[in-house]
Amino acid sequence: MPVRAWGVGTALSKDGNNDYAVRVMEEAIREFEGLAEQDDWSVAQQKLALAHRGSGNLDAALRLIDVARSTGITDAPMQRVRLDTAYGHILLSDRATLDDGLRVLDDAAKRAAQYGLTHQLRSITDIRRTADGPASPPPR
Repeated sequence: MPVRAWGVGTALSKDGNNDYAVRVMEEAIREFEGLAEQDDWSVAQQKLALAHRGSGNLDAALRLIDVARSTGITDAPMQRVRLDTAYGHILLSDRATLDDGLRVLDDAAKRAAQYGLTHQLRSITDIRRTADGPASPPPR
């Protein structure tokens, strides 16, 4: 049930229903806490962080992405790129951390390219394009 719930939460978040996504994901995370699935729990924290970013709650987003980054037990390139991409995306949401977000995304893009993670590289490029700031690349 928890994996399905945060999958639904992710879909809701991507569709712009961030507040509802947060509620669904929080319930899934509570269920994960009773299981010994550290990696899944960490990914759920990451997804919840992005849903909070989408709803404009940057404090919660930063707190949750820090939890995800510190509790993920795998150092697989794919997961590291995903975590860094989410972290960079959250940092881009605040003008005060825009440059940091761009640096994090640049590092994630290098790692994605190094390991042939083309889908993640495309996502990073899309996120950079939507960055709203003077350091962002011009729209094409």
